[in-house]
Amino acid sequence: MQRTKRRIVAAIALAAAFPLLLTACATGSGDGGGSSGEASDVIVLAAQGERPPLDPHRMTGTPGLRVIDALYDGLVRENLTEETEGPAELEGALAEQWTVSDDGLVFAFDIREGVTFHDGTELNADAVKLNFDRFTDESSPIYSEEAAAGMKFITRWIASTAVNGDGNFEVTLSEPFPEFINLLSDRRAGIISPALLESADDDQIAATPVGTGPYMTEGVEQGADILLDRNPEYWRGEPVTPQLLFTTIADANTMVTALQTGQIDMILSAGSEQISQLEGDDSVTIQYPDPPNSYFIRLNTAADEATNNVLVRQALNYAVDREGIAQVMSGQAAPLPGAIPQGNRAWDSSVNSKYSYDPDQARELIEESGLPTPINIKLLAPSGGPGFSQSNAVMSLIQQNFADVGVELEVEFMEFTAQVALEGPGYTSDLNGSYNGWSTSVELAYWLENMFSPALQPPVGTNRGWYDNPELGDKFTEARSTIDDDARNDLYREAGMIIDEDAPWVFLYQDRLPRVFNSSVTGPLEIPSLFIDYATLEKTE
Repeated sequence: MQRTKRRIVAAIALAAAFPLLLTACATGSGDGGGSSGEASDVIVLAAQGERPPLDPHRMTGTPGLRVIDALYDGLVRENLTEETEGPAELEGALAEQWTVSDDGLVFAFDIREGVTFHDGTELNADAVKLNFDRFTDESSPIYSEEAAAGMKFITRWIASTAVNGDGNFEVTLSEPFPEFINLLSDRRAGIISPALLESADDDQIAATPVGTGPYMTEGVEQGADILLDRNPEYWRGEPVTPQLLFTTIADANTMVTALQTGQIDMILSAGSEQISQLEGDDSVTIQYPDPPNSYFIRLNTAADEATNNVLVRQALNYAVDREGIAQVMSGQAAPLPGAIPQGNRAWDSSVNSKYSYDPDQARELIEESGLPTPINIKLLAPSGGPGFSQSNAVMSLIQQNFADVGVELEVEFMEFTAQVALEGPGYTSDLNGSYNGWSTSVELAYWLENMFSPALQPPVGTNRGWYDNPELGDKFTEARSTIDDDARNDLYREAGMIIDEDAPWVFLYQDRLPRVFNSSVTGPLEIPSLFIDYATLEKTE
């Protein structure tokens, strides 16, 4: 296959008028005669959301993280090659192994020998420290304010970093934090080539990503398909498939057609309508990895009116028919009546009982708030993207629910990546919030702090609704440094009760987040993770 920036969407659009193009452009063998048993040179992976610039330390949104996962490795990784009922086990990646001091403050990483970056630069402890300097050391010539803001969820606990010989990298924390090692498996903690860091600015780093991952690229063009070549020197062994092509298809139905006709090989996050169309089709495989996740309306608690009132926020939570949303999504969604989702380490059967569908209670709370009705609320919502193929239907139902209790909801739909970028600096006073979801690191109890901590308001975190409760901050401080797992989770459950009472979000549902791929593709395991092991992907023609 020639190395070109193919636009799969354009090919599909043309094929609607000229069906023969589907055969001519397909990634299969083109003989129309079924499998020949030969391995394909390229696997095409499709998603709805546009991808932001490919800089791991500045990355936001699942579409970009999935590409980053093919290009970069971190110090530790999820083991996605072994079946597991719970979250994937952590194992060494660029760190072959690590130790933690008795006081829980010092994490020492033995850096893997014999690993090179895509540009041939050798991996060593100095290269790792340079990456950490980029987002922790303001005096470093490569320091990036944007990277520092993006990595604050990790770096706010780091007191210092050091190199002890070429093979050992140390992180010293400011206080004990048992879940710190899990944060390092986040794809945003990918290690960038030091040669690139020292020679390029943020924009160049994003446009010419250089990591140690299973696939590599000579450069990417914003808005174009992303073609990656396998890394023959990959430290885990050469990937099976020579090339991966990441493409964006905005229309969910078009994506289904593309999968059925061989234009694409995998839908990375399938919506309920797509699943309904594809169920019973022997040519595709449907997997339900069921990673922990949360879909919600994040509210602006600092807005000029309405959502700065806790009674109104509670009322909105009682107003939502979560079972109705599950029906709209053909059972693909499970109602989420509180802050702690199933799969989070702090969850047990005692949590998430705060909110049920109770319009009468919602009306009473709105009357108690003293605000005249109708109350006007404006929200942003994605027009599509991972987990949002039913966005219009979900928001339509919520509009009806809100109207029933005296709340007029105005929804502005926009492309998912554009919405995430707009939310990043925090909501402006004239916006009451947005419909969104979160699916990275949700299995950690610390995720609650990452979402709701008063210390993680923009520009240093993801508490974009300006939620501020000092009591909650104190509870997080106590929980985070508690070594005993059971005691720590109990404290996070107490934090969840505080969050539920304050209702900074309208808690909506958890999505099963299925993926669908051509049945001739092998490699993906049904593990509770957003990600797959790209190095093992194979397609036979």
